[in-house]
Amino acid sequence: MNISQLEYYVATMRCGSFSMAARELFVSPQAVSRGVNELERELDVALCVKTSHCIKPTPFGRVFSARASEILSCMLELEALAKAQSVAQAEEGAASLAVACSPCRGNIVHPEDLSLFKKAYPHVNLTITYHPSGTCLAALEEGVVDAAIIVGRTTKPGIDCVRLLSFPLGVLVSRDHPLASQRCVAIDDLQGFPLAAPEDLRYCHAIITDHLKAKGLDADYTALPPYIEDHRAFLNEGRGAFFVADDPLLETMYPDAILLPIVAEDLMTIPLCLAFEEDTENDAVPLVEHFLVGMATGIRRWRL
Repeated sequence: MNISQLEYYVATMRCGSFSMAARELFVSPQAVSRGVNELERELDVALCVKTSHCIKPTPFGRVFSARASEILSCMLELEALAKAQSVAQAEEGAASLAVACSPCRGNIVHPEDLSLFKKAYPHVNLTITYHPSGTCLAALEEGVVDAAIIVGRTTKPGIDCVRLLSFPLGVLVSRDHPLASQRCVAIDDLQGFPLAAPEDLRYCHAIITDHLKAKGLDADYTALPPYIEDHRAFLNEGRGAFFVADDPLLETMYPDAILLPIVAEDLMTIPLCLAFEEDTENDAVPLVEHFLVGMATGIRRWRL
């Protein structure tokens, strides 16, 4: 028994003939007749009586037709409900996400990580842009974007902040740097060497500076323009060093440099967080949060 058979039978009982039912359902009379006959055969019960003028239900067929009509009505309601949900997803499923990006110091989240969102939520149109962390937060505060991945937490009123992961910092030096032969470095090892100023002024600058001071290093930073060539020159010609995220792309960006991990007792970790408007009315934002939390779990498991 299937839905088409029920439709054919109910329409036949309502119209009184196979031909009239076929016209109503936009199928052939033979299809309707075959469907009703198959239904009776599968149920092993007589549902209708054929006369020279019309087709009438048997006593059981009359009860069966009434219940079948209720079932078909419920099916139509379910289809309408699903269609309404589909339309709502297509119309309301949109969000914008600003992602903290460092052009010279390495990144934890890459575009290929976020590309999987479309597969997970095909009805949500997620617009993604990449900016410095401070710019991402400012865009969220101004209502330019619905959510932002930022470096460090924010305590701004009206903004929720969810920690996605924490990543350790390493030290990047040139291959001919005096520290390059070490397997790892302590903060004290950096004494006397030029250090590039942290890029993120809102969070990382204070965190790193305070950590260095606690370890007895009063850093005299060198400010670098946000360009690869300036960073390469600082490493190769100035015997400088700077803190970076452990990004595989650093090998391509700095082929003559080496990334040194920091010893456990001096380790610095930086939180990467998702920020969005408190009590947001955008139904797509919780989907973005759910995806990013899962993505961060994978990054922690396989990369950090």
